[in-house]
Amino acid sequence: MASYSILIADDDVTCREAIQETLDRAGHRTLGASSGIEAIEMVREHGLEIHATILDMHMPDLTGLETLSAMFDLVDRLPAIFVTAEGSKELLIKAMEAGAYTLLNKPVSSGLIVVTVNQLLGKYYGVDREQD
Repeated sequence: MASYSILIADDDVTCREAIQETLDRAGHRTLGASSGIEAIEMVREHGLEIHATILDMHMPDLTGLETLSAMFDLVDRLPAIFVTAEGSKELLIKAMEAGAYTLLNKPVSSGLIVVTVNQLLGKYYGVDREQD
């Protein structure tokens, strides 16, 4: 089965590394960014090699929404999942309007992140990945 590259951008190193480790174990290739600006640079550098992104809504330099908007200027399609410690219905609506697949509340369980990423890949790339 093909490996998909997922870019995780979160200024919380513990959260970012936990998501990366979980997705690596699930068979994905992950890239980590500690800020929105770093994530945009990775998309600029790797472009279509990145299949999806997981973005923290609240980072110090750019918000997740601003980061995704800048990424869309570089690539036509980059499915996104937002994560936040401060979820609300209004934030979910903003995320969906920005083109996100969904918004997950932190802390995100490893099972939920794997299932959500696999559903996203199925929707955007037509793959059916089962949870290991």
